[in-house]
Amino acid sequence: MIAWLVSNCYPPSKREKYVHKLRQFIPVDQFGSCSGSATFPYSCPRNPKYYGYWCDSIPFTIDYRFYIAFENAVCRDYVTEKFFQALGMLMIPIVLRKADYLDIAPPNSYIAADQFASAKELADYLHYLANNIDEYLKYFDYRKNNKVAWREEEMLADAYCRLCRLLHENRTSSEGSDMRLGWQQNTACVQGFANDIISEQ
Repeated sequence: MIAWLVSNCYPPSKREKYVHKLRQFIPVDQFGSCSGSATFPYSCPRNPKYYGYWCDSIPFTIDYRFYIAFENAVCRDYVTEKFFQALGMLMIPIVLRKADYLDIAPPNSYIAADQFASAKELADYLHYLANNIDEYLKYFDYRKNNKVAWREEEMLADAYCRLCRLLHENRTSSEGSDMRLGWQQNTACVQGFANDIISEQ
C-alpha cells in the first residue's frame, strides 16, 4: 500500500525514525540503497540528467496508493522531485511538514504527518482511504484542471515564455527582505523534525 524510495539513510530530518514508528501500524515497502532488502534493491541515478526517467525500473504498481515523500531536510521552501514524482505516478505523497507545501502543492493533493496526533492515527487514516475509494480519489481532484509537470522538459516548455512575459510587463519593483538572512541565521531548517513530531505524540 505504501512505497518509500530512499538513498540517504540518516538525514538531518530523521525521517527514518518516523517511518520506523509508522511501520508498527501499516506495511511500508522500502526501495533503494537503504532498504537492506534483496527484494527491493533498486537504486536511482543521482544525476539530474536522469531525473526525468526516475526509477522507471522500480515495480511501482497500483498496489501502491501512497508514497512517502519525506525530504532529507525539513526546510522552508525545500521541496524536491520526490514529491512531484509521486504526484506524477498517481500516488498520494505523504510529507513530514504541511507548512512547506502550502504555497507549492495543489490543495488536498498530499497528506502531512505533522497533522496527525500520532503515527498510528496517520496509519488509521491511510487504511481508511485505502478502503474508501471515493475519499481516496478526492486527493486527485486537482488533476481535473491541472497537469503535474516535474520533468525538466515539461517545466521549461512554458518557463521561458512566462519569464519573457513578466519581463515585458510594466510592474513596479519593490524591495523585499534579505532572503539570505533566514538561511544564515539557521532559521530556515528544523534539525530532527521527525523526532520532534514523534515526541509530541
